[in-house]
Amino acid sequence: MSSRDISVSVCISAYNHVDFIEEALNSVLDQECDFGYEIILSNDKSTDQTHEVITKIIDNHPLGKKIRYFNQEENLGINGNLIFTLEQATGKYIALLEGDDYWLDNNKLQKQFDFLEAHPDYTLCTAAYRTVTLDHQQFDRKLGGDVKDFTYTFDTIKGFSPNYLNMFFTRQSLEVEKLKKFVYSGDNVIFLMCLSKGKIYFSNEILAFRRTHANSAWTAKSEIERKRMGVEQLIGLYKFPEFRSTIRSSLFYISLDLLCSGQHNGKLIWRSFKLIRKPNEFIYFARVLLSNLHRVYV
Repeated sequence: MSSRDISVSVCISAYNHVDFIEEALNSVLDQECDFGYEIILSNDKSTDQTHEVITKIIDNHPLGKKIRYFNQEENLGINGNLIFTLEQATGKYIALLEGDDYWLDNNKLQKQFDFLEAHPDYTLCTAAYRTVTLDHQQFDRKLGGDVKDFTYTFDTIKGFSPNYLNMFFTRQSLEVEKLKKFVYSGDNVIFLMCLSKGKIYFSNEILAFRRTHANSAWTAKSEIERKRMGVEQLIGLYKFPEFRSTIRSSLFYISLDLLCSGQHNGKLIWRSFKLIRKPNEFIYFARVLLSNLHRVYV
């Protein structure tokens, strides 16, 4: 299949996913589509047998040739590995998946492809998913009530749910060079980047399964590390004028969360102060500062 026949590029990042990568790949290879798609799989120098599992699938699966496999000689990191896969994409659309998650619906790609084809004013669609906690309790991450879907617009967004494993977006709305300016890019940055160019559709239908395990890149991090990553991501977004009004409030509150978590320095306090726009935000800032004054240093 030539690049001209590819409508969708499925970008998969893998690292030490020996126990999960087969299920992830099979969930993509089992997709029922009336269009051509490719799988761009980058193994970020895993230290387990992830490579051996991948090559076995490529050699033995009837659709194994759909997989464009890159076995990295150097570890690129989460952000670098994601960007690498995006740079290889040739399709009109891009779908994201990590090597330890998988799709539940064999029509997942077709549903999202059909939606964006029928709605050119939308740049991205995503959906609800099922997940499991570390103590093996399953639950669904979806909108409450009888809501079937939701549309985000750049001017009215009040919080968002990117859901990396369900993200499906137009390649032309992506600015890879801008992604490289972020310490952490990931789903939030791609989501807002696409949102600045069109509307985003969220389906409340469960289309995928997200694993939560002790060795995952996100779960293995402490709560403070996660908040710090979130702050770095938002700081990167705030450098671009088109994103500021959307993420200002989130950056203000997550910076104060770090302050409450013991991450005290003058830059953090000054940044939070400069982000204040409303009286209730000033009151909240003062309360947090006073309650942590004994631990603050400049």
